[in-house]
Amino acid sequence: MPSFNPRIFTNPDRLKQISPDRLKTFLSRWNGYFVGRGLDLAAAPVDELPLEDIAAILMNPDENVPDAMVDALYYVHETASHESMEELLEQAEAAGIAIDAEHEPTAADVSVQIWLANPMLLQRQHAETVAFKRSNFMYFAGSRLAKAKKDLPKISDEVAKTIQDRMDDWFEKKRRGRNSRIFVFPRDEKIWILVRHGSPMRREGKHEDEGEGSHAFYRPQQHDVLIYDSATDEMGVNASTKGERELYLKTFGELLFGSDAYFDLAERYTLAPLLEHGPEALVHDDIDGIAGVRLVEFGRRWPGKVSELEIRKSENLFKAFGENWERRLNGGQFTHATFRFAFEGSKRERSVTIRPANIARYERQEDEHLIEAWLRARGFWRVPGEADEDADFEVLESA
Repeated sequence: MPSFNPRIFTNPDRLKQISPDRLKTFLSRWNGYFVGRGLDLAAAPVDELPLEDIAAILMNPDENVPDAMVDALYYVHETASHESMEELLEQAEAAGIAIDAEHEPTAADVSVQIWLANPMLLQRQHAETVAFKRSNFMYFAGSRLAKAKKDLPKISDEVAKTIQDRMDDWFEKKRRGRNSRIFVFPRDEKIWILVRHGSPMRREGKHEDEGEGSHAFYRPQQHDVLIYDSATDEMGVNASTKGERELYLKTFGELLFGSDAYFDLAERYTLAPLLEHGPEALVHDDIDGIAGVRLVEFGRRWPGKVSELEIRKSENLFKAFGENWERRLNGGQFTHATFRFAFEGSKRERSVTIRPANIARYERQEDEHLIEAWLRARGFWRVPGEADEDADFEVLESA
Protein backbone atom coordinates (compact mmCIF):
# COMPACT_ATOMS: atom_id res chain seq x y z
CA MET A 1 0.00 0.00 0.00
CA PRO A 2 1.41 3.47 -0.84
CA SER A 3 2.32 5.87 1.94
CA PHE A 4 -0.98 7.66 2.49
CA ASN A 5 -1.14 11.23 3.70
CA PRO A 6 -4.84 11.87 4.39
CA ARG A 7 -4.21 15.58 4.92
CA ILE A 8 -4.22 16.12 1.16
CA PHE A 9 -7.95 15.34 1.16
CA THR A 10 -8.98 17.09 4.36
CA ASN A 11 -9.70 20.48 2.87
CA PRO A 12 -13.27 20.64 1.53
CA ASP A 13 -12.07 23.13 -1.07
CA ARG A 14 -9.67 20.46 -2.37
CA LEU A 15 -12.58 18.03 -2.70
CA LYS A 16 -14.49 20.69 -4.64
CA GLN A 17 -11.92 20.33 -7.45
CA ILE A 18 -13.74 17.12 -8.35
CA SER A 19 -17.25 17.43 -9.76
CA PRO A 20 -19.85 16.35 -7.14
CA ASP A 21 -21.42 13.56 -9.18
CA ARG A 22 -18.02 12.09 -10.04
CA LEU A 23 -16.73 12.42 -6.47
CA LYS A 24 -19.81 10.56 -5.23
CA THR A 25 -19.33 7.83 -7.85
CA PHE A 26 -15.64 7.61 -6.96
CA LEU A 27 -16.10 7.26 -3.19
CA SER A 28 -19.39 5.34 -3.13
CA ARG A 29 -17.66 2.07 -4.00
CA TRP A 30 -16.37 2.21 -0.41
CA ASN A 31 -19.68 3.36 1.02
CA GLY A 32 -19.61 0.53 3.56
CA TYR A 33 -16.57 2.13 5.19
CA PHE A 34 -18.23 5.56 5.27
CA VAL A 35 -21.46 4.07 6.70
CA GLY A 36 -19.36 2.50 9.45
CA ARG A 37 -18.01 5.98 10.18
CA GLY A 38 -21.51 7.46 10.37
CA LEU A 39 -21.94 8.80 6.83
CA ASP A 40 -24.11 7.22 4.12
CA LEU A 41 -22.72 8.60 0.88
CA ALA A 42 -25.24 6.70 -1.23
CA ALA A 43 -28.09 8.63 0.41
CA ALA A 44 -26.40 12.03 0.14
CA PRO A 45 -27.77 14.30 -2.62
CA VAL A 46 -25.21 15.15 -5.30
CA ASP A 47 -25.86 18.89 -5.08
CA GLU A 48 -25.37 18.87 -1.30
CA LEU A 49 -22.48 16.47 -0.70
CA PRO A 50 -21.25 16.77 2.92
CA LEU A 51 -17.69 17.65 1.95
CA GLU A 52 -16.68 18.65 5.47
CA ASP A 53 -17.86 15.28 6.83
CA ILE A 54 -16.04 13.42 4.06
CA ALA A 55 -12.87 15.39 4.76
CA ALA A 56 -13.12 14.68 8.49
CA ILE A 57 -13.40 10.91 7.90
CA LEU A 58 -10.45 10.92 5.51
CA MET A 59 -8.47 12.98 8.00
CA ASN A 60 -8.90 10.33 10.68
CA PRO A 61 -8.77 6.89 9.01
CA ASP A 62 -9.27 3.93 11.32
CA GLU A 63 -8.00 0.36 11.12
CA ASN A 64 -10.82 -0.56 8.70
CA VAL A 65 -9.82 1.93 6.00
CA PRO A 66 -9.90 0.02 2.67
CA ASP A 67 -6.52 -0.45 1.01
CA ALA A 68 -8.14 0.04 -2.40
CA MET A 69 -9.44 3.46 -1.36
CA VAL A 70 -6.02 4.47 -0.07
CA ASP A 71 -4.50 3.43 -3.41
CA ALA A 72 -7.11 5.37 -5.38
CA LEU A 73 -6.74 8.56 -3.33
CA TYR A 74 -2.94 8.32 -3.50
CA TYR A 75 -2.72 7.97 -7.28
CA VAL A 76 -5.39 10.56 -7.98
CA HIS A 77 -3.57 13.07 -5.79
CA GLU A 78 -0.11 12.26 -7.19
CA THR A 79 -1.11 12.53 -10.83
CA ALA A 80 -3.32 15.57 -10.32
CA SER A 81 -0.47 17.31 -8.48
CA HIS A 82 2.47 16.41 -10.72
CA GLU A 83 1.04 15.88 -14.20
CA SER A 84 -0.02 18.64 -16.56
CA MET A 85 -3.59 18.71 -17.76
CA GLU A 86 -2.31 18.21 -21.31
CA GLU A 87 -0.48 15.01 -20.35
CA LEU A 88 -3.51 13.58 -18.57
CA LEU A 89 -5.83 14.38 -21.48
CA GLU A 90 -3.38 12.83 -23.96
CA GLN A 91 -3.22 9.65 -21.88
CA ALA A 92 -7.00 9.49 -21.69
CA GLU A 93 -7.42 10.02 -25.45
CA ALA A 94 -4.78 7.40 -26.29
CA ALA A 95 -6.63 4.89 -24.09
CA GLY A 96 -10.03 5.75 -25.55
CA ILE A 97 -11.34 7.28 -22.31
CA ALA A 98 -13.91 10.00 -22.97
CA ILE A 99 -13.45 12.96 -20.62
CA ASP A 100 -16.65 14.78 -19.71
CA ALA A 101 -16.82 17.98 -21.79
CA GLU A 102 -19.89 19.45 -20.10
CA HIS A 103 -17.73 21.69 -17.93
CA GLU A 104 -14.07 22.67 -17.66
CA PRO A 105 -12.47 19.79 -15.72
CA THR A 106 -9.67 20.25 -13.22
CA ALA A 107 -6.60 17.98 -13.19
CA ALA A 108 -8.11 16.13 -10.20
CA ASP A 109 -11.38 15.71 -12.10
CA VAL A 110 -9.53 14.17 -15.06
CA SER A 111 -7.49 11.91 -12.77
CA VAL A 112 -10.66 10.58 -11.15
CA GLN A 113 -12.26 9.92 -14.54
CA ILE A 114 -9.17 8.01 -15.69
CA TRP A 115 -9.14 6.00 -12.46
CA LEU A 116 -12.81 5.09 -12.81
CA ALA A 117 -12.21 3.88 -16.37
CA ASN A 118 -8.75 2.30 -16.05
CA PRO A 119 -6.92 2.42 -12.67
CA MET A 120 -3.78 0.77 -14.08
CA LEU A 121 -3.40 3.57 -16.65
CA LEU A 122 -3.21 6.14 -13.84
CA GLN A 123 -0.70 3.98 -11.96
CA ARG A 124 1.45 3.75 -15.07
CA GLN A 125 1.29 7.52 -15.58
CA HIS A 126 2.44 8.02 -11.99
CA ALA A 127 5.24 5.49 -12.48
CA GLU A 128 6.44 7.32 -15.60
CA THR A 129 6.56 10.61 -13.72
CA VAL A 130 8.61 9.06 -10.91
CA ALA A 131 10.97 7.32 -13.34
CA PHE A 132 11.83 10.37 -15.41
CA LYS A 133 12.31 12.67 -12.42
CA ARG A 134 14.75 10.38 -10.60
CA SER A 135 18.45 11.30 -10.54
CA ASN A 136 21.62 10.18 -8.70
CA PHE A 137 22.16 6.89 -10.52
CA MET A 138 25.05 4.49 -10.07
CA TYR A 139 26.19 3.11 -13.43
CA PHE A 140 27.31 -0.45 -14.13
CA ALA A 141 28.98 -1.66 -17.32
CA GLY A 142 27.55 -4.52 -19.36
CA SER A 143 29.67 -7.20 -21.04
CA ARG A 144 28.50 -6.80 -24.62
CA LEU A 145 31.23 -7.20 -27.24
CA ALA A 146 32.34 -3.88 -28.67
CA LYS A 147 31.16 -4.71 -32.20
CA ALA A 148 27.89 -6.34 -31.16
CA LYS A 149 24.62 -4.90 -32.42
CA LYS A 150 23.11 -2.23 -30.17
CA ASP A 151 19.55 -3.42 -29.71
CA LEU A 152 17.22 -2.09 -27.03
CA PRO A 153 15.91 -5.08 -25.05
CA LYS A 154 12.19 -5.77 -25.37
CA ILE A 155 10.30 -6.60 -22.17
CA SER A 156 7.06 -8.42 -22.96
CA ASP A 157 4.31 -8.92 -20.38
CA GLU A 158 5.47 -12.52 -19.97
CA VAL A 159 9.09 -11.49 -19.35
CA ALA A 160 7.94 -8.76 -16.94
CA LYS A 161 5.93 -11.33 -14.97
CA THR A 162 8.96 -13.62 -14.76
CA ILE A 163 11.14 -10.73 -13.56
CA GLN A 164 8.58 -9.77 -10.92
CA ASP A 165 8.24 -13.35 -9.65
CA ARG A 166 12.02 -13.73 -9.44
CA MET A 167 12.42 -10.48 -7.51
CA ASP A 168 9.50 -11.31 -5.20
CA ASP A 169 11.45 -14.25 -3.77
CA TRP A 170 14.23 -11.86 -2.73
CA PHE A 171 11.85 -9.18 -1.46
CA GLU A 172 9.98 -11.73 0.64
CA LYS A 173 13.22 -13.07 2.13
CA LYS A 174 14.23 -9.52 3.04
CA ARG A 175 10.82 -8.92 4.71
CA ARG A 176 9.60 -6.56 2.01
CA GLY A 177 6.59 -8.62 0.95
CA ARG A 178 5.67 -9.84 -2.53
CA ASN A 179 3.70 -8.49 -5.50
CA SER A 180 6.35 -6.17 -6.91
CA ARG A 181 5.63 -4.62 -10.29
CA ILE A 182 7.77 -3.15 -13.06
CA PHE A 183 6.82 -0.40 -15.49
CA VAL A 184 8.82 -0.05 -18.72
CA PHE A 185 9.30 3.16 -20.71
CA PRO A 186 11.48 2.90 -23.88
CA ARG A 187 12.89 6.18 -25.22
CA ASP A 188 15.14 6.11 -28.31
CA GLU A 189 18.32 4.20 -27.33
CA LYS A 190 17.40 4.01 -23.64
CA ILE A 191 14.84 2.19 -21.58
CA TRP A 192 13.61 3.39 -18.17
CA ILE A 193 12.38 0.71 -15.75
CA LEU A 194 10.53 1.56 -12.55
CA VAL A 195 10.37 -1.15 -9.88
CA ARG A 196 7.53 -0.72 -7.39
CA HIS A 197 7.83 -2.89 -4.28
CA GLY A 198 7.23 -2.94 -0.57
CA SER A 199 9.52 -1.82 2.23
CA PRO A 200 9.92 -3.53 5.61
CA MET A 201 6.85 -3.21 7.83
CA ARG A 202 6.62 -0.04 9.89
CA ARG A 203 4.98 0.45 13.26
CA GLU A 204 3.97 3.93 14.35
CA GLY A 205 2.09 5.40 17.25
CA LYS A 206 -1.41 6.61 16.46
CA HIS A 207 -3.66 8.97 18.39
CA GLU A 208 -7.31 7.92 18.70
CA ASP A 209 -10.21 10.38 18.82
CA GLU A 210 -11.00 9.20 22.34
CA GLY A 211 -7.56 10.33 23.46
CA GLU A 212 -6.17 6.82 23.81
CA GLY A 213 -2.87 5.75 22.27
CA SER A 214 -2.78 3.05 19.62
CA HIS A 215 -0.50 2.01 16.78
CA ALA A 216 -0.51 1.53 13.02
CA PHE A 217 1.33 -1.38 11.42
CA TYR A 218 1.75 -1.14 7.64
CA ARG A 219 4.10 -1.70 4.72
CA PRO A 220 5.24 1.47 2.90
CA GLN A 221 5.71 1.42 -0.86
CA GLN A 222 9.06 2.07 -2.52
CA HIS A 223 10.00 3.03 -6.08
CA ASP A 224 13.42 2.21 -7.59
CA VAL A 225 14.47 3.24 -11.09
CA LEU A 226 16.84 1.70 -13.66
CA ILE A 227 18.04 3.12 -16.98
CA TYR A 228 19.61 0.90 -19.63
CA ASP A 229 21.54 2.69 -22.39
CA SER A 230 21.90 0.43 -25.43
CA ALA A 231 24.46 2.77 -27.04
CA THR A 232 26.94 2.43 -24.17
CA ASP A 233 25.71 -0.89 -22.72
CA GLU A 234 25.37 0.61 -19.24
CA MET A 235 22.74 0.14 -16.56
CA GLY A 236 22.06 3.04 -14.21
CA VAL A 237 20.47 2.09 -10.89
CA ASN A 238 18.76 4.32 -8.35
CA ALA A 239 17.99 2.15 -5.31
CA SER A 240 18.36 2.37 -1.54
CA THR A 241 20.69 -0.54 -0.82
CA LYS A 242 23.54 -2.51 -2.31
CA GLY A 243 21.41 -5.66 -2.05
CA GLU A 244 18.66 -4.12 -4.19
CA ARG A 245 21.20 -2.96 -6.78
CA GLU A 246 22.67 -6.45 -7.03
CA LEU A 247 19.19 -7.99 -7.28
CA TYR A 248 18.27 -5.76 -10.21
CA LEU A 249 21.57 -6.18 -12.07
CA LYS A 250 21.52 -9.97 -11.74
CA THR A 251 17.82 -10.39 -12.51
CA PHE A 252 17.71 -8.08 -15.53
CA GLY A 253 21.09 -9.36 -16.70
CA GLU A 254 19.85 -12.96 -16.73
CA LEU A 255 16.37 -12.41 -18.14
CA LEU A 256 17.24 -9.74 -20.72
CA PHE A 257 20.80 -10.63 -21.68
CA GLY A 258 21.15 -14.30 -20.79
CA SER A 259 23.53 -14.11 -17.82
CA ASP A 260 23.20 -12.96 -14.22
CA ALA A 261 26.85 -11.88 -14.51
CA TYR A 262 26.20 -9.68 -17.57
CA PHE A 263 26.64 -6.49 -15.54
CA ASP A 264 29.78 -5.90 -13.52
CA LEU A 265 28.56 -5.57 -9.93
CA ALA A 266 31.80 -4.11 -8.54
CA GLU A 267 31.48 -0.62 -7.08
CA ARG A 268 35.11 0.24 -7.70
CA TYR A 269 35.14 3.94 -8.61
CA THR A 270 34.41 7.05 -6.58
CA LEU A 271 34.97 10.76 -7.24
CA ALA A 272 35.09 11.69 -3.56
CA PRO A 273 38.86 12.54 -3.65
CA LEU A 274 38.09 15.59 -5.82
CA LEU A 275 36.01 17.07 -3.00
CA GLU A 276 38.25 15.84 -0.22
CA HIS A 277 41.66 16.82 -1.60
CA GLY A 278 41.09 19.22 -4.48
CA PRO A 279 44.25 19.77 -6.61
CA GLU A 280 46.19 17.39 -4.35
CA ALA A 281 44.02 14.54 -5.69
CA LEU A 282 45.87 14.86 -9.01
CA VAL A 283 49.47 14.44 -7.80
CA HIS A 284 51.35 11.88 -9.86
CA ASP A 285 55.05 12.00 -8.92
CA ASP A 286 54.81 8.58 -7.24
CA ILE A 287 53.64 6.85 -10.45
CA ASP A 288 56.54 6.23 -12.83
CA GLY A 289 55.50 6.83 -16.42
CA ILE A 290 52.89 9.56 -15.78
CA ALA A 291 54.12 13.09 -16.49
CA GLY A 292 50.95 15.06 -15.68
CA VAL A 293 47.23 14.88 -14.85
CA ARG A 294 44.58 17.56 -15.38
CA LEU A 295 40.86 17.61 -14.53
CA VAL A 296 39.18 18.88 -17.71
CA GLU A 297 35.49 18.03 -17.20
CA PHE A 298 32.99 16.94 -14.60
CA GLY A 299 29.23 16.55 -14.47
CA ARG A 300 26.87 16.76 -11.55
CA ARG A 301 23.14 16.65 -10.93
CA TRP A 302 21.34 19.12 -8.75
CA PRO A 303 18.31 17.67 -6.98
CA GLY A 304 14.96 19.38 -7.06
CA LYS A 305 11.44 19.09 -8.35
CA VAL A 306 13.04 18.87 -11.79
CA SER A 307 16.67 17.73 -11.57
CA GLU A 308 19.34 19.74 -13.38
CA LEU A 309 22.47 18.34 -15.02
CA GLU A 310 25.49 20.65 -15.03
CA ILE A 311 28.65 20.09 -17.13
CA ARG A 312 31.86 22.02 -16.42
CA LYS A 313 34.75 22.00 -18.92
CA SER A 314 38.16 23.64 -19.04
CA GLU A 315 41.72 22.89 -20.10
CA ASN A 316 42.46 22.81 -16.39
CA LEU A 317 39.53 23.15 -14.02
CA PHE A 318 41.55 23.39 -10.81
CA LYS A 319 43.68 26.13 -12.34
CA ALA A 320 40.49 27.93 -13.41
CA PHE A 321 38.95 27.58 -9.94
CA GLY A 322 42.10 28.66 -8.10
CA GLU A 323 41.70 29.01 -4.36
CA ASN A 324 37.91 28.80 -4.77
CA TRP A 325 38.04 25.15 -5.90
CA GLU A 326 36.25 23.84 -2.81
CA ARG A 327 33.33 26.23 -3.18
CA ARG A 328 33.14 25.60 -6.95
CA LEU A 329 33.04 21.82 -6.51
CA ASN A 330 30.73 21.69 -3.52
CA GLY A 331 27.06 20.74 -4.00
CA GLY A 332 25.14 18.41 -6.26
CA GLN A 333 25.97 14.81 -7.07
CA PHE A 334 28.94 13.98 -9.30
CA THR A 335 28.01 11.96 -12.39
CA HIS A 336 31.43 11.70 -14.07
CA ALA A 337 34.87 13.26 -14.34
CA THR A 338 37.30 13.38 -17.26
CA PHE A 339 41.06 13.61 -16.79
CA ARG A 340 43.82 14.30 -19.31
CA PHE A 341 47.00 12.29 -18.78
CA ALA A 342 50.48 13.11 -20.09
CA PHE A 343 52.86 10.16 -20.31
CA GLU A 344 56.62 10.15 -20.21
CA GLY A 345 58.10 9.64 -23.68
CA SER A 346 54.86 10.60 -25.45
CA LYS A 347 53.83 13.97 -26.87
CA ARG A 348 50.15 13.12 -26.98
CA GLU A 349 47.85 13.40 -23.97
CA ARG A 350 45.04 10.90 -23.52
CA SER A 351 41.62 11.15 -21.86
CA VAL A 352 40.12 8.94 -19.17
CA THR A 353 36.52 9.32 -18.00
CA ILE A 354 35.39 7.86 -14.67
CA ARG A 355 31.71 7.24 -14.02
CA PRO A 356 30.82 5.67 -10.66
CA ALA A 357 30.21 2.90 -9.78
CA ASN A 358 32.39 0.84 -12.14
CA ILE A 359 32.83 2.54 -15.51
CA ALA A 360 36.16 3.85 -16.79
CA ARG A 361 36.62 4.81 -20.43
CA TYR A 362 40.21 4.80 -21.66
CA GLU A 363 41.26 6.45 -24.87
CA ARG A 364 43.93 3.76 -25.29
CA GLN A 365 43.97 0.44 -23.45
CA GLU A 366 47.77 0.30 -23.47
CA ASP A 367 47.79 3.02 -20.80
CA GLU A 368 45.47 1.06 -18.53
CA HIS A 369 48.06 -0.28 -16.06
CA LEU A 370 49.53 3.18 -15.34
CA ILE A 371 46.13 4.85 -15.03
CA GLU A 372 44.78 2.15 -12.73
CA ALA A 373 47.86 2.46 -10.51
CA TRP A 374 47.22 6.21 -10.28
CA LEU A 375 43.49 5.74 -9.58
CA ARG A 376 44.29 3.34 -6.74
CA ALA A 377 46.98 5.58 -5.28
CA ARG A 378 44.74 8.65 -5.25
CA GLY A 379 41.66 6.85 -3.89
CA PHE A 380 39.49 7.01 -7.02
CA TRP A 381 39.62 3.19 -7.17
CA ARG A 382 38.16 1.69 -4.03
CA VAL A 383 40.20 -0.94 -2.23
CA PRO A 384 38.26 -4.27 -2.00
CA GLY A 385 36.12 -4.27 1.14
CA GLU A 386 36.09 -0.48 1.30
CA ALA A 387 32.71 -0.10 -0.45
CA ASP A 388 29.76 0.85 1.66
CA GLU A 389 28.09 -2.02 3.42
CA ASP A 390 24.58 -2.97 2.42
CA ALA A 391 21.89 -1.24 4.42
CA ASP A 392 19.65 -4.31 4.23
CA PHE A 393 18.54 -5.75 7.51
CA GLU A 394 16.33 -8.52 8.72
CA VAL A 395 13.12 -7.46 10.45
CA LEU A 396 12.15 -9.50 13.47
CA GLU A 397 9.16 -11.75 12.94
CA SER A 398 7.54 -10.19 15.99
CA ALA A 399 8.02 -6.61 14.79
